[in-house]
Amino acid sequence: MSYLRIDKTLCTGCRICEAACSMAKEGVVNRAKSRIRIYRRDVIKLQYLVCVQCRNPVCISACPENAIIHDEKGIRVIYDKCNGCGACTEVCNRVFLSPEGDKALMCDQCGACISACPENALSIRE
Repeated sequence: MSYLRIDKTLCTGCRICEAACSMAKEGVVNRAKSRIRIYRRDVIKLQYLVCVQCRNPVCISACPENAIIHDEKGIRVIYDKCNGCGACTEVCNRVFLSPEGDKALMCDQCGACISACPENALSIRE
């Protein structure tokens, strides 16, 4: 199973990855539409939230619409099925609701953020 890895020793918290993600997935630069989130908790302390492809994903069982699946590509949101109820976000802080509240947002390891990172802090790992 692959997942997006953030090297905390290289990440500066510039959040360019968030902008690249929202542009790749939504066609706009809007960090609230990103599937990766970087929060500054102190001057030099950052919190990184992105789906890590859990072995026992609670988001799947929490979804009443069966919009989150685990297939050969990993854990994914089927956006046509998602109604934005937020049940998945209540059990996992690595799934986000869109600003419009109409769908769950989850990293699908597309890699758009990797090439955008000026510090080379991102990679896809098995």
